[in-house]
Amino acid sequence: MTDANPVLDRLRDLCGQIAQGKYEAIDGLFEMTADSEVPSEFQELAEAFGSMIVQVEAREFRLSNILEELRESNRQLEEAEKRLRNENFNLRKQVKKLRIEIDQSQKDTEVSEIVETDYFRELQQRARALRRRQKGDRGHGE
Repeated sequence: MTDANPVLDRLRDLCGQIAQGKYEAIDGLFEMTADSEVPSEFQELAEAFGSMIVQVEAREFRLSNILEELRESNRQLEEAEKRLRNENFNLRKQVKKLRIEIDQSQKDTEVSEIVETDYFRELQQRARALRRRQKGDRGHGE
């Protein structure tokens, strides 16, 4: 360090380490605030820098927790989406099955309605009569 003031050099070095992500250097800053040989201006600067670093660490910690909560929420959402996809698939299968059952039931109802009409009964009687006549005609021709 080429500066003539060793206290300034020490403060600059500690701040440089912290700027590089070496947050353990904060202890050196707080030592400077309690050191009676350090001029009060440098003590105040060291304390201000230390306070800023503590606030940055607190924000990083809070953001890290928020990020972890978001990851967990994302995982839960993905699980819920998977369950919903499976439920939707099963519901679609059930709806299709119900449609088939409804169609069959509707068909049975319609056939039943037709069979129960006087017109259908009349057609059945005509068909029986025609069959009897055909049997009778065959019996005479042989």
